[in-house]
Amino acid sequence: MHSKKGGSKAAAGKWQTLHPGPKPSATAGKPGENHPLERKGDRQAREPAPAETPQAHPGAAEDRAEDRAARAIQGAFRQLQARRELARRREERREYLEQMEKLQREAYLALVRREQEAARRQREQEEAAQRERREELQRRRRLLDAAFDGDVGEIRAVLKEVEQLLTREGVGHDEAGKARRLQRRVALVECEDSHGNTPLSEAAAGGQPLAIQLLAELGASPNSKGAFGRTPLYRAAFGGHLAAVEVLLKLGADPRVYAEDGNTPEQVASLDTVASVLRSWDLSLTEAMLQNMEAEQQRRAQETQRHKEAEAKRCGSMTLRIQQLAREQQQCHKELQQAYCELSRRIAEHDQCEWRCTDKTKLTLQAIKDAEAQVDRLRQEAQKAEEALAMARLELREQTQEGEEEAPGLKCQITELHDVLMKDVGGRVRADGRWPLVIDPSGQAATFLRYQDTNYVDTVNPEHLKPERLRLALLGALRYGKPLVFDLREVDLFPAVQRQLEAVQERYLSLLRPTDGPEYSPTQFQEQRLEHFRLFFVTKVQWPPAEQQQVLLPVRVQLPGTGL
Repeated sequence: MHSKKGGSKAAAGKWQTLHPGPKPSATAGKPGENHPLERKGDRQAREPAPAETPQAHPGAAEDRAEDRAARAIQGAFRQLQARRELARRREERREYLEQMEKLQREAYLALVRREQEAARRQREQEEAAQRERREELQRRRRLLDAAFDGDVGEIRAVLKEVEQLLTREGVGHDEAGKARRLQRRVALVECEDSHGNTPLSEAAAGGQPLAIQLLAELGASPNSKGAFGRTPLYRAAFGGHLAAVEVLLKLGADPRVYAEDGNTPEQVASLDTVASVLRSWDLSLTEAMLQNMEAEQQRRAQETQRHKEAEAKRCGSMTLRIQQLAREQQQCHKELQQAYCELSRRIAEHDQCEWRCTDKTKLTLQAIKDAEAQVDRLRQEAQKAEEALAMARLELREQTQEGEEEAPGLKCQITELHDVLMKDVGGRVRADGRWPLVIDPSGQAATFLRYQDTNYVDTVNPEHLKPERLRLALLGALRYGKPLVFDLREVDLFPAVQRQLEAVQERYLSLLRPTDGPEYSPTQFQEQRLEHFRLFFVTKVQWPPAEQQQVLLPVRVQLPGTGL
C-alpha cells in the first residue's frame, strides 16, 4: 500500500513534469477544498473553437482556391498580352527597319538618278556647245568655199541660216536687235581660216567679182591681211584676175600696201593688163574710199556705243530696282534679328518663372508662342525678299546678255563638309587664306557643325554675342584646337559679328584673365593645337552680300537634285 501510494505520487509528479502547466490555485470556496487538476484537453475544450474565427470559415478554403485560380488566370492573360505586345513591337520594328532600308535604297537610287541626270544635262550641254562650234566652223568653211567659187547663192544661204539662228535665240528686230544682227553678220563675213584669209580674200584669189561686191556690201574690209601679209588685191593681181582687181580698186583696196615679202600688188601682177590698171589707178579715189570706210567704221562704232548706252540705261533702271530690293531685304533681316532677340528674351523670362515656381508660366508660354509666330512670319518675308532680289539679278544678267555667273568659291555636298572644312582635303581653304562662309539654305550644315566638336555661337541670341562669352569661346577654340562656328541664320549679321570680334581683337594670350582657371594658363596653348583652330561662318542666305563673299571664302552646299 505504502509503495503503491508512493508510486502513484511519483507518477503524478512525473506527469506534471512532462506536461507543465499553471499550478492550481485556490478558488473561492471552502478552505481546504480540493479541486481536480485541469488537463490540457479540458482547457482546450473550454477555449473557443477554431471554427468560430474568420480563418476557420467553411468557405475560406474555397475562396483561397478561387483567388489562386484568379491570380493564375490573370498572370496567364498578362503573359499572353505581353507576348502579343512583344510580337507587335517586334513586327513594328521589323517593318520600321524594312521601311528604313527601303527609304535608304530609294534615296540612294534617287541620288544616283539625280547624279545621272546632272551628268546627262552636263553632257548634253557640252554636246550642244560642241555641236554649235562644229556648225559655226561648217558655216565658215562653206562661206570661204562659196566665196572662192563665186557661189553667191550659197553665201546668201549661210547668212540666212545665221539670221534664223538669231531669231531662235530670241533676238528681235528692234534697234537693239538690229545692232546685234549687224555685229553677228560682220563677224561672219570677217571670219578667217587657219591661215588668216577672209572670205573676201578667198573671192579675190578665185577671181569672183560678184562675191567680192556682195561681201564688201555686207561689211567685209577690202584691205584685210591674210597669210604672209597679203591683201585681197595682192592675191587678185597675183592670180591675174583683172575684173576682181578693178572691183577691189573701186571698193577702196589700197594698191600701196606691201606684203611681208616686200612687194606690192603691182609688182606681183601676173598679167601686164593687171599691172597697167594698178599703175594707172587714181590714188585720190582710193583716199576718198578710205575716208568713206573710216567714216562707216566710226558710224558703226557710234551705233555700238549708243546700243551700249541704251543697254546701260535699261540696266540702270534694273540696277536701281535691285538696290531697292536689297534695301528691303536688309530691312527684313533687321526686323528678323529683332524678332529673334525678342524670342530669346521671352524664353529667358519663362526659364526664370519656372525656376522661381511662379504662377505666370502660362503667360510666358503664350508670349513665347507669339514671338515664335512673329519670327516665322518675318522669316517668310525675308525669304520672299531674297527670292525677289535673286530674280532681279537674274533678269539683269539676261538683259546684259551675259552668261550665267559662276558662283565664286567652293562647292560640295553635305556629306563632304567634314573633308572640306575639318580636314581641308587638297588644301584649298589654306591656299585661299580666307575663313570659309558656308552657304546652305537648308540649314543642314549648321546642324552638322553644331553637333561636331566645335564652339558654336548663335548670332541671333544676344547672350551669345556678349564680349565675355565671345572671349571665352575664342579662347576655348584656340586652347583645345577646335573650330569656332558663327551661325548667321537667315539674317545678315556678319557686320555685327565683325564688330564684336574687333572688340576682342587683342592677341589671344592678352585675352587671358586671372579668373579663367589653370586650364587657360599660357603653357596650355600648344602650337600643335593652335594649328587646328578654324573659324567658320554659316548662313542660310542663298546669295550673301558681295562684301561677305570677298572677305570670306564661299563654300556652297549643293542640295541633291538642285544646282544650288
